[in-house]
Amino acid sequence: MFVSKIIYPQVTRTLIPQNNMFVFIYQIVTKPLTSKIIPNEICPVCSKNDSIELTLYMRYIAMGIPLFGMGRRTGVVCTSCGNVLKNPDSSIFARKKYSDNVAAAIKDIRASHKRTLWQLVYPWSIWFVIPVLILIMLGISSINKRNTSEKAKEYAELLMHPQIGDIYKSTWYENNLSTGVLVKLMRIDGDTLFIVKTKKNIPMSFAQEEWNKLTADPEAFETKEYKIKKFSLLKETNFGNFFMYNTDTNKKDYPVFLGSVLNSKSEMDLGFETIERKK
Repeated sequence: MFVSKIIYPQVTRTLIPQNNMFVFIYQIVTKPLTSKIIPNEICPVCSKNDSIELTLYMRYIAMGIPLFGMGRRTGVVCTSCGNVLKNPDSSIFARKKYSDNVAAAIKDIRASHKRTLWQLVYPWSIWFVIPVLILIMLGISSINKRNTSEKAKEYAELLMHPQIGDIYKSTWYENNLSTGVLVKLMRIDGDTLFIVKTKKNIPMSFAQEEWNKLTADPEAFETKEYKIKKFSLLKETNFGNFFMYNTDTNKKDYPVFLGSVLNSKSEMDLGFETIERKK
């Protein structure tokens, strides 16, 4: 005899928010609660009598424990030939392909099946878990803010007290186009820094794999030097920017913007360093 049941695997899904602060893994579970053979019901395909089985399912979202109920579904299948008269996944607006007798049995099993205490609680258990999730997210956010603050202080110290050989992942503005380059500090003369940039550039990006395309080998840099003011002389809004000062016909200096150190104030968690100093 052919026996068929509709079996549903647990579906696992992952939620990864932007900036990868935390990861939620949850499952959509479809669990059979009870089944029964509908008496005196003939399969419309194989004409077998008393072979139509009705199953009541419950469906919920789980993260280790059931969190959120997605309602109860019913499925009807012939245990003899496997014909599915009602799919639990079908829409409530789907056209009914079963008899009034089956419809009555569905209504009866929904009304007569007694739920356990746990089945009554689980649709609302998410409200017990939400406060815990909020506390976890607040904790993660607090840790990230502290790490960002510490990184900002570290970068400020490196920029305020530059050393020859420092390398900056930077934006570079040239020919009305902003690209990504490596900038190397070659010399320091008083309040003036002498820098060079790489011959190769990349489209402006916040992805580490793009910056890995640039090398800090000595031969990778141009020979042309740019004279810029020390970062410590710049206003807070311009901190981390490269300003070259030219002299006009009146012998007055005027700034020319060249670019800026990427994430110099550590406002973003990029996952990689933008200021490198040899130890």
